[in-house]
Amino acid sequence: MTTWLHRFTVKPHHLDAYLPLWRREVTLRRACGFTVHRAFVETDAEPKFTWLYSHPDADAPALVAAEAEASVLADAARPHVFANVVVRPVDVEVLTCATPESMDGRIAIMRRYDLTGDWDGFLEVWRRIVGVRERHGFTCLFAVADRPHDLFTWAFDFAGEWADFPAAQRGYYADPDRVALRSVFDHMADYSIHPARQLVIDEEPANN
Repeated sequence: MTTWLHRFTVKPHHLDAYLPLWRREVTLRRACGFTVHRAFVETDAEPKFTWLYSHPDADAPALVAAEAEASVLADAARPHVFANVVVRPVDVEVLTCATPESMDGRIAIMRRYDLTGDWDGFLEVWRRIVGVRERHGFTCLFAVADRPHDLFTWAFDFAGEWADFPAAQRGYYADPDRVALRSVFDHMADYSIHPARQLVIDEEPANN
């Protein structure tokens, strides 16, 4: 099974027009045998779109590209999105599914790390960090590794709004178990953090 991380930016004020086209692409990928897992839209600047999908065949993207609908959707989407699309296979650490119940009252926080040094050493520390975060009410939604490009992308959620996030983190960072994991910064050349809206990916029959 191969999983891909697919990222691009939607033009300002174009998200509402673009989302129906994206849902048509979800339907197309499902018809080609893909499982679509997660989707997020970052909300603090231009809408950066992140979604994840999997297929048993590593060459499956060619199946989508060969469909006439793919060209139609690409043409329709062009006025609404920038041409900065990046699609890469990734190794999965965590992958969950969104439901209306799991999203209720919770905001997602998207984090991306530029890593340096030893991947195994980073992951050993990061896995312990996830456990500490979850004790403080932050649930890991997904985490994937793009090892060839030394990029690690993950998201967690918490009950509140973006403005509440700094206060929500204080207890977590003061936890002695988290203090003991500060060595995670030995592995991070740079990082980014953004609030994000989770999108529910409605289940549809494969022959739709």
